[in-house]
Amino acid sequence: RSSRSLRGERFVLVVDAGHGGNDQGASGRRSLEKEVNLKVARRVCKLIRKQCRDVEVIQTRPDDEFISLNDRAGMANFYRADLFISIHSNSARGWAEGTETFIHPSARGSRSERMARLIEQEYVKAGRESRGVKTANFAVLTEIGFISNRSEERFMNSRKGQKRLARSISNAFIRYRRSVP
Repeated sequence: RSSRSLRGERFVLVVDAGHGGNDQGASGRRSLEKEVNLKVARRVCKLIRKQCRDVEVIQTRPDDEFISLNDRAGMANFYRADLFISIHSNSARGWAEGTETFIHPSARGSRSERMARLIEQEYVKAGRESRGVKTANFAVLTEIGFISNRSEERFMNSRKGQKRLARSISNAFIRYRRSVP
């Protein structure tokens, strides 16, 4: 338990739509990573706000604007975030597909790792191919698919795809929240 939950304060979740503004991230044939990330992040925030009234949801960027990595981390610190989830779209040369979620190496066995595993489980329930939970220099960073794969790009840009991805992330958060007061 965090000291905040012991005092009865709200749980704070920061949702980060990766890239933005002049930082477009990866590009597909018809879309930019920054746009896909933002659409899915908005849906995640909306779902969690609707289903978890005891959670304060903060978006790092509600619009297409550039925010530095330091400022994103600064927001999480300023709001005393209990959890930080960053949403990205992957890219690769050749054929690659599926989701993967990263945690910081020092987060093994932590709440962040639990959240990452729940996200991947929910992706699988939604019919997505999971590439698993991996470590990198991030908090919880989820790659929702490969924008470089035509089929996945179409899925990630469709309303149905965005709803399924957002639902997977929000369902994982709800499961996480039930296990962490």
